[in-house]
Amino acid sequence: AGSALLLRDGRLLRCWWWLRQRWLRSFLTETDVVDPERLRRIGGVDVSFVKGSETDACAALVVLDAATLEVIHTSCRRVVLTAPYIPGYLAFREVRFLLELLAELREAAPHLYPDAILVDGNGVLHPNRFGLACHLGDL
Repeated sequence: AGSALLLRDGRLLRCWWWLRQRWLRSFLTETDVVDPERLRRIGGVDVSFVKGSETDACAALVVLDAATLEVIHTSCRRVVLTAPYIPGYLAFREVRFLLELLAELREAAPHLYPDAILVDGNGVLHPNRFGLACHLGDL
């Protein structure tokens, strides 16, 4: 019942997301944790909308061999976004689909899991200094 109330009232939802975003931001690491010289696999993720829809989208993950730039893995899934769009809080709408794709890859083919991931979304260059890229990295 509590989450249904949050979804019906955008102000409550925005407040909840604001608090959660700041809590998650406290775990953010802003230093390199991977040596760029040692990257073997580079991933890229995005959620793109189906033309004409505000809820139907495609979540995608692509992994490249860092030395050859050869595509070594692709996965995509049609998803339905149920959370509302609230500017500044895109991650709460999209990140779970990207996490699912990454978890599936880790389970099915851990040797293809990327050492670094490029995200089509903001990181610390975000109004709240914690965009989609930070969410994905933290979670």
